[in-house]
Amino acid sequence: MDSEKQKDEIIALESIYNTEEFSYEEENGHYQCTFKIFVNLPTDYTIIYKDLRYPEELEQKIIVSHLPPLTLHINLPESYPSVSPPKFTLYSSWLRLSLLAELCKKLDKLWVENKGQEILFMWVAFLQDETLEYLKIQESLNISHAYTRYKTALEKVQNNQKNKIKDNIDAECSIEDVKSKTKTEVNIQYLSKKNLVHKHYDKRAILDSPSGRNPIQALTDYNEKRNQIEFKKNFYTCKICFVDKIGEHCTQFLPCSHVFCKDCITCYFEVKIKDGSVQNISCPGEKCTSEATPAQIKDLVSPELFAKYDSILLSTTLDTMTDIVYCPRRNCQYPVSREPNEQMANCPMCQYAFCIYCKMVYHGIEPCKTYSAETHRLVAEYQEASDEKKLEMEQHYGKKKLQVLVENMMSENWIKSSTQKCPNCNAAIEKSDGCNKMVCWRCSVFFCWLCSTILNRDTPYEHFRNTNSVCYNKLYYGTPEIDDEDDFFEFEYMPPDYEDNDFFEFEYMPPDFEFH
Repeated sequence: MDSEKQKDEIIALESIYNTEEFSYEEENGHYQCTFKIFVNLPTDYTIIYKDLRYPEELEQKIIVSHLPPLTLHINLPESYPSVSPPKFTLYSSWLRLSLLAELCKKLDKLWVENKGQEILFMWVAFLQDETLEYLKIQESLNISHAYTRYKTALEKVQNNQKNKIKDNIDAECSIEDVKSKTKTEVNIQYLSKKNLVHKHYDKRAILDSPSGRNPIQALTDYNEKRNQIEFKKNFYTCKICFVDKIGEHCTQFLPCSHVFCKDCITCYFEVKIKDGSVQNISCPGEKCTSEATPAQIKDLVSPELFAKYDSILLSTTLDTMTDIVYCPRRNCQYPVSREPNEQMANCPMCQYAFCIYCKMVYHGIEPCKTYSAETHRLVAEYQEASDEKKLEMEQHYGKKKLQVLVENMMSENWIKSSTQKCPNCNAAIEKSDGCNKMVCWRCSVFFCWLCSTILNRDTPYEHFRNTNSVCYNKLYYGTPEIDDEDDFFEFEYMPPDYEDNDFFEFEYMPPDFEFH
């Protein structure tokens, strides 16, 4: 009779729980069951910790959504459920032994109140739904004792390691061997103390925490891993294509938690990288400032495109560093770190020592050479000369030198006449078309082309709507006339509640629309 009830109970439990939550073994009609019990946590559940050896220190707090599951191992006696209760052991990596013992007593009490009935589902439901309330830890969990034990053991390892190295106990033993030995000794001491304490509590309560590991790091790692697992199971509506997709085919930005499908975000990343806009790639959500992580980008784009992203990001980052200059040699271009208040930089790659201002060979206290009137005259003469005269000048001055002078002069003239400097990072910006709201290619700051004012990122067009602004109603001032009058009014006279959205402005422009 009992054997049939046990079999029916196992079948019922198997239909209720998935394979991660419940498993069992049967041997000669004897059942052994294992439950992984995921305790339900309230929103913003808090882990509190501090080193108890230093009472003056403030408590630290972290918020988690998941805690490692409790593990309940059960053996069913032949006389269960009519006479005997199940034999069990309860494991936890985050509850103190005294609290685990309280749970064991509660399971015993539930059996007494329901003796003769199948009890396993009731036990699991209690542990899953009522553990926190029963132990009075429904708002937060304090693990300061475990954290203090870890810090104490860690310091012992470090001190023993220093002492053994200092005394040179074993000259043939490597530092790694010393670390291993001292850590083992401390762990043995720690485990023996733990077992000594364990004798005072219910032997069915077992602390299943790895010795030598930071308990805070263990909990945060598990929480992150579990969040990813749960994310992949659920369905989300992409805010770009508005299609419902399972989390496995979606990506989430943090800390905003905005979710988009991988196909849309992949296209978004690809356009950004190809345009060179790799710094601070933000979430495409409206007015969202969350940024994509390099790991997120690497997961979605091709290896070739990620290599380009990595290269551009490195170059852009170096460009914004005031203590970095590039080696001026064309076949080198290696980033060189310069000392503050120093005029000279020395390239570690090609050993070229150069002036950081004129990029020529370092000239000591001599002032930097500039283009003289004679050089300007020479360049102008060479550009206007006939083929025969050019050949003569090339033989006299050198063709390569003349070409370099011409290129440098043209570059300088173009930069002076066609670009402005970003008011935030001084990068050269060219405006070929579009309105006077500009976006710096290097630092992504918004600014006005007409007066170089840095604009509010949330409301950049307010600068052109404000009647007190020097650029009032000059959003398209100085741009070529727009042929279609309707289009002009659509962009020139924006409604007061117009909101800028970078993603749609940059990525979903009509095919015939040109963006500066």
